[in-house]
Amino acid sequence: MNTEILKKILFYIDEHIYEKISLLELAEVAGYSPFYFSKLFAEIMGMPITGYIRIRKLQYALCSLLEGKKVLDVSIMYAFDSHEGFTRSFTQLFGSTPSTVRKYLASYSVPEWVVPDTESRRMSMGLDRNTLFDNMHQIVFEVLRASLEEVKAGYCTEISITLLQDGRIKIADNGRGIPLSRDQYMNKAVLDKILAGHPISNLEYAGMGDFSQCSLQTVNSLCESLQVNVYRNGMWFQQDYVRGIAQHDVICKELDHVSGTEMILKPDMQIFGETAFSIDVIQGWIADNIDDSIKVVVT
Repeated sequence: MNTEILKKILFYIDEHIYEKISLLELAEVAGYSPFYFSKLFAEIMGMPITGYIRIRKLQYALCSLLEGKKVLDVSIMYAFDSHEGFTRSFTQLFGSTPSTVRKYLASYSVPEWVVPDTESRRMSMGLDRNTLFDNMHQIVFEVLRASLEEVKAGYCTEISITLLQDGRIKIADNGRGIPLSRDQYMNKAVLDKILAGHPISNLEYAGMGDFSQCSLQTVNSLCESLQVNVYRNGMWFQQDYVRGIAQHDVICKELDHVSGTEMILKPDMQIFGETAFSIDVIQGWIADNIDDSIKVVVT
């Protein structure tokens, strides 16, 4: 399947996103038998055609939810068989229910479809194990860069990094802490600006390729779960995210604790698989980027 035919197929899917799209009609558009078309599409895009259509429909559906449409209406609009089936598929892809997404997601735009570069009918989309390993560690390094900003400002003297069970990692510093307060409206504004992201599917990630630096919003989007704990002015603030989406209002409690910010995150296994963090890689980055005067504990 050449690039022009694939572009035609991807465009056709978006143009008919509100309809039930069959393998037979797509094969006819491409000019192949259904079996051969399905085989070629999976080789090039890295997933079955049915999986691709499902992701695109759910991405568009997310936008419709944020426009204020009801869940039932959205499920019908995008030709899902039932409200329950739509909710189940939506939650599996984005990690949160439609109602949670509509309440806490700041914004979302349907990503442009990408025709991957191919070689011998195989993907060349930056999803090899080495790239996944490197990019997963870039998530940690970006969080550490945020702590280093506190160091440069003269408010942080200690950073701790702890590898936890189930592929999670905890990064904490004794800086000023993210500027949160008892005001929920202001907290949402602050966290939306600094940390809130949006779900990134493995399809969208494949189009991102390698990255040496990314924002905290991107970090959050690429995490299956991320919990942020902020200690500031005698208060403890907590927010939990799933694939970039806040799961509740910020929890605020009085607590006598050293000021600082703590993030406990788990990279998205749908993207990174079972890849584990390496203490050696993390310590190597610390040696190259953090001055010896700053206490850094890695366990």
